[in-house]
Amino acid sequence: MLNLPHLSVSSYRWGSGLALSCLVLGLASGCRLFSLVGESSSQVGSSLTGSVLWRDSQTVTGTLGAGDQINPRDGSFVDEILITAEPGQILIASMESEAFDAYLEVVDAQGRVIAFNDDSGLDVNALLAVRLPEGGSYTLRATSFEPESTGNYWLAYTLTQLDWQESHSGRLQPGSLQHPDDGSWMEEYPISGRAGQVLIASLTSPDFDAFLQLLDPDGEVITWDDDQGGARDALMIAFLPRTGTYTLRANTYEPGQQGAYVLQYTLR
Repeated sequence: MLNLPHLSVSSYRWGSGLALSCLVLGLASGCRLFSLVGESSSQVGSSLTGSVLWRDSQTVTGTLGAGDQINPRDGSFVDEILITAEPGQILIASMESEAFDAYLEVVDAQGRVIAFNDDSGLDVNALLAVRLPEGGSYTLRATSFEPESTGNYWLAYTLTQLDWQESHSGRLQPGSLQHPDDGSWMEEYPISGRAGQVLIASLTSPDFDAFLQLLDPDGEVITWDDDQGGARDALMIAFLPRTGTYTLRANTYEPGQQGAYVLQYTLR
């Protein structure tokens, strides 16, 4: 049940042993992502308070439990939020719960799941970004990773057009770096991040199926994306749990693919 404020590849490269339905980040725990929401639509709690991403966000409190809709994915309880978007807008959403493992899905007007996330926020909380190439109605599903989970949750979302802080053009081809797992062409970009920042990155290409990975300061893959940038483009969001140098990999989804690309990212 919603309580709206009075004011809306193959697994070896994913950095996780879990299935596709789980975008896993091993992030620090023990810090609340949201505070309880009042009437102001910009009140987002401790960890993301300083990020301008949430300046115009809509906030929701709700409860998953008996009487809610049932998610066709796995029978879990689900609340649905209808969103009207303009073409090309980016939807950013975050969901937190102390009672269950939060899970977010975005569904288009044809009922297709076009984006999902499990653990890209702190601990087992969800954080996603997806580019909506067509204007119109979409559904944001607030649900749980485990079926029949119940309890309270806090959710914030915003529709935005991002101003990218960095932009790099390049070409993946023979002579580029090769991915250590499958030999696909890639380039790596170091990024200095501070604990608590949010990184959003986009990789677009007219020539190949774009694939993005983020490595932590220890060189471990902590998140990735294939198609949430629309069509074959990648769009990735990640909460940075500690200060240090992260690595953004611009990569192809399949070995042997090559061509031009544009990598853009912003830290908020």
